[in-house]
Amino acid sequence: MTIDTSPAYSPGWWLNTLLFELGSRQDRLTNLYDYYRGEQSGPWGPTNTEAYQRFQSKARTNWASLIVEATRERMKVVGFRTGADGDDLGDREAGRIWRANDMDVQSLRLHRAKLAMGDAYAMVGPVDPRIGAPRITVEDPRTCITSDDPADHRRPRAALKVVRDSVMGRDVARLFLPRDDGRAVMLTATRDVPRQIESTGFDWTTAGFEWAAQGVLFPAFPVVRFPNRAGVDGVSLGEFEDVIDDIDRIDLMILQRMMVAVMQAFRQRAVKGDLPHTDPETGEAVDWASLLKADPGALWNLPAGIELWESSNVDLTPILESVKADVRDLAATTRTPMFYITPDAAGGSAEGASLQREGLIFKARDRIEETTDPWGQTMATAFLMAGDTARADRSQIEVIWQPPERFSLAERYDAAAKAQAAGVPWRTVMLDVLQFTPPQVDQMEQQRTQDSFLTDTPP
Repeated sequence: MTIDTSPAYSPGWWLNTLLFELGSRQDRLTNLYDYYRGEQSGPWGPTNTEAYQRFQSKARTNWASLIVEATRERMKVVGFRTGADGDDLGDREAGRIWRANDMDVQSLRLHRAKLAMGDAYAMVGPVDPRIGAPRITVEDPRTCITSDDPADHRRPRAALKVVRDSVMGRDVARLFLPRDDGRAVMLTATRDVPRQIESTGFDWTTAGFEWAAQGVLFPAFPVVRFPNRAGVDGVSLGEFEDVIDDIDRIDLMILQRMMVAVMQAFRQRAVKGDLPHTDPETGEAVDWASLLKADPGALWNLPAGIELWESSNVDLTPILESVKADVRDLAATTRTPMFYITPDAAGGSAEGASLQREGLIFKARDRIEETTDPWGQTMATAFLMAGDTARADRSQIEVIWQPPERFSLAERYDAAAKAQAAGVPWRTVMLDVLQFTPPQVDQMEQQRTQDSFLTDTPP
């Protein structure tokens, strides 16, 4: 059925609107992803010189990935607590759904996309018989988008996911719209495209799309947005998006250092005086380029009065120091410890390293706080998809994170002994001090029971 995009707020209107918004942000998201992958454009320079372009590609540095991963590796979900099962070890049914979807790995990918590109999405589907749980997928912000209510950015008004199936030769767009009864409807639109077409050729318009089938009802809105560093206006920001100019400046100075070093390795030489163009004895033309060929074993016999000039060395220290200064500014701006960036910084004092790490921990805690509600909403939606209304109460779902701080085994066990001496409950010590995961604590609890039984049983 042909899609009518003219009635405001109709499914066709939403499809057209979201496709336009998704297409308009492709350049920004692709640029951010290229920086994260270290595939950004080379530093500024001539574009008509092949040799210079090779230097440009070699001068690129992947600071963006380091900035993202330094935070991402401190964001790990270890469990959930719900109103139906509120023990300290977390809800076992939530853990089962999490493991069935391999979310220990998928969540890392979501956090990586959120930190790198400023947004990421999770999509929750009905129970998949293959895994025996609601299907949870991580969605790329370049192919998925939501339109949030400006009065409440946590409330989506519509969502769209588009994919290109190059093997089957079609584009598929799935539009999600909320209903007044709390449920949501999914409408699917398709259009035929040439097989094996390049993904860069996607047309971000409704031209050619047709509704494929009747809508499918879901018990809850299935798309959850994970914004990064969102402002009061709901606009998100990639972890390194506001320091791209700093990264470019560092790459440019590295390029200049490379060029100067190469030019010094192959110094420029010139001849002072007039070289004869012909041999005075034979009268034949003299090929001075071949005679004055640079070679460790070459011996030059120059005519009287001829001198050679050679370019002098250039001190690279100012360039190296300027790069170090820019890197320090980049580390300070992004709150990335210097010992992550330069190995020699790891040799500083323990107090200095602790102060540097403190900023990273505060940043990681901020990212954890803004990611907690979306993960809670994702699990609440998964429970609704499974028909488990007792656990689906979002206000009763608590996300359990691994603490972003990292301590040595000696430090943790010393703190654990002191905590137990102060009367802190055993489970709290295992979870908060020794930083075991809820499944590990659950297993240790059973082992403690077995050990106690064996100890109390007479021989």
